[in-house]
Amino acid sequence: MTALDDARYMGLALALARARQGHTAPNPAVGCVLVKNGRILATGATQDGGRPHAERVALDAAGAAAQGATAYVTLEPCAHHGQTPPCADALIAAAVSRVVIACLDRFPQVAGRGIARLEAAGIAVDTGLGGTAAGQLYAGFFSRVETGRPEIRVDARLRGYDATLTATTPHEAESELKAHGEAGRNRIRIAPEHPLAGLDWTTAHDR
Repeated sequence: MTALDDARYMGLALALARARQGHTAPNPAVGCVLVKNGRILATGATQDGGRPHAERVALDAAGAAAQGATAYVTLEPCAHHGQTPPCADALIAAAVSRVVIACLDRFPQVAGRGIARLEAAGIAVDTGLGGTAAGQLYAGFFSRVETGRPEIRVDARLRGYDATLTATTPHEAESELKAHGEAGRNRIRIAPEHPLAGLDWTTAHDR
């Protein structure tokens, strides 16, 4: 697999993830592409409500053919038992030979554990390809994980967001964002014509 091939397949995984934004809360939208012998075996993306995860969707579609494949994943595979088994374990069970990860997960129950589990099983792991794009993709999820509040963006488009801000004062907005965070929402939209659209939302959470 060449570097150009890697970039192309990761680009597809990122596109799959972007297309699912706004539909997967409380989980982040993840894309996964399985490739073997220069051919795409299967693709997957996080489904509504966050389950099943992208890796599971792709692995189920590929079946036994996933053995020896390379998995391109936009976010580090989970390593903990939540409402679904760990995706790292699913990749190990499928006997993939390599996993390319765009972005490490900052969720405390993952945070490097997925990579460690894969490497302990003898699977080659590469990280950072598409990392800048993935970091932007997961800014809302990371914000919620680290601050308890989702990311908020001024945007005329409705697509790709978990909710739209309705509060009309900064104090009400902070309360609303906190409630969105507690509900597991990662990306909140504020309309350009909204009275609070001019607020510097990059620093608002520090106030």
